[in-house]
Formats: sequence, C-alpha cells, structure tokens
Amino acid sequence: MREVTALPLSARMIFSFGRTIPTPAHRRNFPRTPFSFQRFLIPELCGYQGRAVYLDADMQVFCDMLALWETPMGDHDLLTVDEGGHGRKGQFSVMLLDCAQLAWRIDDIIAGLDRGDYSYEALMHEMCVAQRLGRHLDPGWNSLERYDPLSTRLLHYTDMNTQPWVDTSNPLAYLWVACLRRAIGDGFLTRDDVQREVALGRVRPSLLTQIESGEDQPSALTPAERDADRAFQPPYRRLVRSPWRRWASSAKSLLRGQ
Repeated sequence: MREVTALPLSARMIFSFGRTIPTPAHRRNFPRTPFSFQRFLIPELCGYQGRAVYLDADMQVFCDMLALWETPMGDHDLLTVDEGGHGRKGQFSVMLLDCAQLAWRIDDIIAGLDRGDYSYEALMHEMCVAQRLGRHLDPGWNSLERYDPLSTRLLHYTDMNTQPWVDTSNPLAYLWVACLRRAIGDGFLTRDDVQREVALGRVRPSLLTQIESGEDQPSALTPAERDADRAFQPPYRRLVRSPWRRWASSAKSLLRGQ
C-alpha cells in the first residue's frame, strides 16, 4: 500500500490490539480462519468514530488508497464490492466502515451466533449485522485472482493453496514476487526478514532463490530449485481448526466407512 499511496499511511494488524474474541459455543460457528471475526472489532477499536478500511492480509494494492477512503458512503454505514470478477460473488474482505454508525460489540455478535439469531453464513457472507449495507465500491478494489492493469486496484489471492508466498503455481505470482523484491530494494524489508519467515515455516523456501536471482516468475525456477519447497507445509494446514484438516479427516472416515 505504501508504494502507491501519496499520503502518510499507517496500517495495523487487528490482532495486535490484543482484544479477546469469544469462542462460539457450537463448532459449526467456529471461525474458518484465525482472523475471520477480527473485522467486527474495528468500530470498537476506533472508538466508534470516523471511517476505517478493512482489508484481508492476502492482498496486493496497485492504486492509491485515498480513492477508496474518499468513496461517498451516502446513507450507508458499510460499503463493499458487489462482485469479484468471472461471476464470483463479492466478499467482505474489503470494506469501508462508518465506525460512528456501527455499534458492533464482538461479545454481542458471538452471543447472537450462540442463540441462533443468525447463522455463520449470514454473518460472514451477508454481513447481517450491518443495518445499511452498500455494494457499490468499485469492483477493482477486490479483484479475486484476476489482474487487469487498467482496472485492478487490489488483487486478492483467495486460493490459499496457490498463494504466491506458499506455492509456485499461481499465474499471477510474478506480481507479488516483484513487489517483494522492490520492498527489499527500497529497504522496507530485508533478505534476512524473508530468511526468518522461511525458517519459521511461514513462506516457501524457493522465495530466497527468486530474491537472489532477481527472477519474478516462479515458473522459471528449475526442478532442483523447486525441490527446496518439497518439505514445506503452508501454515494454514497446521491449524488445529483448519477446514482443510477437517476435510481430510472426513475423507478418511468416509473411506473407512465410518
């Protein structure tokens, strides 16, 4: 974001505020990712004042965020996009919020799930706790796995299995790797930062090869260079509540006839 934004910009990871999020009583309402419910904390963390922008972490921004920030909200208290391209429904992974109008308390929202006031799907996919929802943000602000240099303002790498930092097969990975190399060249990150993330098992080891060779396109890696990723397991697959782990367990049970 800082690369393309002219004004001073401060971005915060929501978990860094340390606000505790209750765990739903029923497994069917458990968050699908560690950050699923964090977006509902924003109005409270902002003191129920002013505007805020929420973005997922698996995104790349190509346009000045000021354009998003200044989008007229009209009589809406939350704006998002209507569609993500190729017929995919828009997601609430990019939102412009009027914090003064959103009286969200995460404890009340989870309690509503527990009472059955709404389903997990209604909460996460319909944003039912927003009273005045608008879907007229420029769709280029949440382009799902699609890049057009003329219209894409934000590219969202939604397929966790092929996100550029964990896999080499994403056809748009070169855009992200090029941005990573520019960040290192500008001193925003260092090679040691990437090396640390590799050592912690958060990103694929072959990223180091791309940084050192100046190669943005992962498909240009040799088979030997890709072998460095052979033992790598993306972090989301190690989560106890990961939907991928649950799917694998269900598949094993089905095969056993259980």
